[in-house]
Amino acid sequence: MSIGTNIYTLRKAKKLTQAQLAEKLGVSEQAVSKWENEQCAPDVSLFPILADYFGVSIDRLFGYHQNSYEEEVKDIIKAADVSGGTYEEIAFLTEGLERFPNSPDLKTALAFSLSMVNRMSEDDAERKEAVAKAVKLCREVVDTCGDVRKVDDALNMLTRIYGEIGEFGKAKEAIERISGESYFYRVTAMARTLGYEHNDAEMMRYIEENLFDCWLAMDLNLQVLTARLSEMGKYREAALFGEAHKKLLSVFDDGCENFYACHKFFANHSLAHSYRKMEDKAGCLGALCDLAACVSYMRAVETSENFSVSFRNPAYFGHLVGDEHMEEYMSGFDAGGMLASFDAFFGEDEKYLACKAEIVR
Repeated sequence: MSIGTNIYTLRKAKKLTQAQLAEKLGVSEQAVSKWENEQCAPDVSLFPILADYFGVSIDRLFGYHQNSYEEEVKDIIKAADVSGGTYEEIAFLTEGLERFPNSPDLKTALAFSLSMVNRMSEDDAERKEAVAKAVKLCREVVDTCGDVRKVDDALNMLTRIYGEIGEFGKAKEAIERISGESYFYRVTAMARTLGYEHNDAEMMRYIEENLFDCWLAMDLNLQVLTARLSEMGKYREAALFGEAHKKLLSVFDDGCENFYACHKFFANHSLAHSYRKMEDKAGCLGALCDLAACVSYMRAVETSENFSVSFRNPAYFGHLVGDEHMEEYMSGFDAGGMLASFDAFFGEDEKYLACKAEIVR
């Protein structure tokens, strides 16, 4: 990349306008515009000032090798991780920041290590100093970084720090600023903050609701994935993810053995087709037998008037209320028609015929 492109990239990373950068350097806004548009280059006397301001070397200002830079930062963080202890980590990361003072990753990693001092030190002054430094580093990332994900990393770290020192309002303010791209951070940070706050009733409700939503999202994503893999003819991969899908759907069975039987039915049906395409009769029959069990479950409850998740599965979702979380059930479906493609595959196999009889009875 040229120096003009590098100045543009670095300016954007600091969330500066051309006018703001011009003011910092004591030049006109038009001068900065000309640099970035390759019409001219900065005066040589400005090179060390630009490099110092952006926290990079002059060499990097001329040839800003982003991939090399990121790899070096990753190596520093890895070295810190295996350095032997929290204070060793802090030393590694502090030295790394001296080399790359504009790195949001190093700032957030160092903030984490400093937050550990707050957990482990018996010196009150040391703990307060470490927390203050950690908050400052995270704030620098939030205020200057143009990468949304890296800002979210720093905001997530802030929620943890504020939660641990009892500043719950600030923790929740940080959570509100986490972008929609980092839903995982928003959910886990709020649950963690409510836990720190000892707001147990709200924590249980919040965790159960989001636990269910995340579980259902995984369920639906695996449905899409296994179906598409089968369409692509990748039956072995479809079966691999199909088996994982079955495990996911059974994770809450201790609270209700027929929990989400409708989804289990379709997951087993899809898995059986993958095994059929692979000519794996044992795997196919196993999926169909599990499908038959789902049919039995659904027959037993198809007249129920309450499919509320909290009602049907109170062991895990007892704090959820209302009808916003409803389980699905089927009735009147053509089970025999759904098995037609398996008849030729199994022929007169007795185990298959017994399984089929259970499904279509």
